[in-house]
Amino acid sequence: MKVSVQLIVHPDDDAAAAPMVREVFSLDRDGLTPDTLGLQLAEAQDLLVAVQDTLITHQVRDAVAAQVPCPHCGRPRRHKDTHAIVVRSLFGALRLPSPRWWHCPCRDQPTRTFQPLVAVLPERTTPELAYLQARFAGLVSYGITAKLLGELLPLGRRLHPAVVRRQTQTVAARLEGELGEEQFSYRGRYAPAGGPENSVRR
Repeated sequence: MKVSVQLIVHPDDDAAAAPMVREVFSLDRDGLTPDTLGLQLAEAQDLLVAVQDTLITHQVRDAVAAQVPCPHCGRPRRHKDTHAIVVRSLFGALRLPSPRWWHCPCRDQPTRTFQPLVAVLPERTTPELAYLQARFAGLVSYGITAKLLGELLPLGRRLHPAVVRRQTQTVAARLEGELGEEQFSYRGRYAPAGGPENSVRR
């Protein structure tokens, strides 16, 4: 038995345009055994990577194309060059082509050129991957977290414990910043037993 999976992308901007069809995955199965029942982990990872690759290609293309016209005068911005940026996700490290454009001369700008994709994707790690790294690292060591995530997810390359530690610290700092300055509340005339450190944080 041969199984093929096709991905269909329907364009939003042109109703008359034909949808894009791409075969993203195929496999052969002979007989039924415990090992051939359904998808194996490696096959599921390959399928996810293929679907994500197609989806991201269209997302990046559409996002960049939408920013070609200057928002002030409508003239298309001039292209300077293209560099790749790397964004780490649950399904691998993504190398995204990031064009560099000249700013439109109709307005004064702090720089002569800019990369629209960098402005849209300022973080180099997707929120889901950052969450899982911080979640696992709160339960086990950084090394075990890196090993487990590498075995379960098609990350594309080995995840180093130092990367997990750095990402966990970034998430922790962000959460601390969202809490605001620490304040203490006291009941009555006296502080709680044990001093201010035992008071209730608001």
